[in-house]
Amino acid sequence: MSTDDEIAALTARLRRLETAEAARALTAKYALALDRKDFDALADLFTGDAVLRAGPKTCEGREAVMAFFRHALEVADPSAKKHFVVNQRVTHTAPGEVRVDSYFLYTAVGPASVLGWGTYADVVGVDDDGRARFREKSIAVDVAADVREGWATSPL
Repeated sequence: MSTDDEIAALTARLRRLETAEAARALTAKYALALDRKDFDALADLFTGDAVLRAGPKTCEGREAVMAFFRHALEVADPSAKKHFVVNQRVTHTAPGEVRVDSYFLYTAVGPASVLGWGTYADVVGVDDDGRARFREKSIAVDVAADVREGWATSPL
């Protein structure tokens, strides 16, 4: 391999690593924006044509995605929450695009004290400036149990 080929290979590897790291950072920003109920910051994490799948619901476009989150966090369950994203697996799907599969855990304090967990499956695009945004986000909640009752009978 020539020096030019080696430099090109190293440059491609570096871009893949930077793309993966930008996607991981995006998931951390997402969790923080949810916890703070910072809808402006949350909206900025999605592309204009983003698709969100949450259970049986599918939302297309940033406005529909944000309407979903506003309802979920302010109306359906306005409790204070903390989200934790773990076990991230990043797979490169195209230049500037990765799939991030991860588990999430969350706590909620309000009328109930909830401990829950599930999975995220995300498609993240990263532009030439290193800016990452969700193109697709799928949320599957496996368990959401009131800790006073426990989760032993919750389906997994």
